Amino acid sequence: MKIRRAKKEEVNKISKIISVLDTKHYKFSKKDKIKTFIQKKSCYVALEDSKIMGAICLDLSKEACKIYSIVSKKKGCGMLMINKAVELCKKNKVSKLWCWSLIRYKAKGFYDKMGFEEQFLLKKHLYGEDCYIFGKIIK
Repeated sequence: MKIRRAKKEEVNKISKIISVLDTKHYKFSKKDKIKTFIQKKSCYVALEDSKIMGAICLDLSKEACKIYSIVSKKKGCGMLMINKAVELCKKNKVSKLWCWSLIRYKAKGFYDKMGFEEQFLLKKHLYGEDCYIFGKIIK
C-alpha cells in the first residue's frame, strides 16, 4: 500500500469513502470541500493495486496540523495515513497534530495506538453528540 496526494479526478471516490463520517447535520463528504483540500495539496489517498483504500484531508498551519477527515477501508491504512501526516508536520516544522472525533466513530483505540493523547471529552458538543479532542506532539 502506498500514500500519495489525491488527484482532482478522484473527488467522487474520495467523497464516497469519506461519507461514512457524515452526520445528519454535517457532511464531511462535500465535494467542494474535498476539491479545496486537493487544490491546497493537503488531501492524500492510500492506494492498493491502484484502488483507493483510504483518504486523509489535512488543515496545516504554522502552529498545528488538524486532521479534517480520515477514513480507512483496510487494516493498516489508517496508520500509513497518520504517518504521512506526521512526516508533513516534521517537514513543515509543525509541532502538533490534532483532530476531533465523535464518540460514535469508535476511534479512540486507533488514536491511542497512534500515540495521540485525549485532550478533552466534550459532552454534548456537536449537535448534542459527545466528541473527543486528540493531540499528538511531533518531535
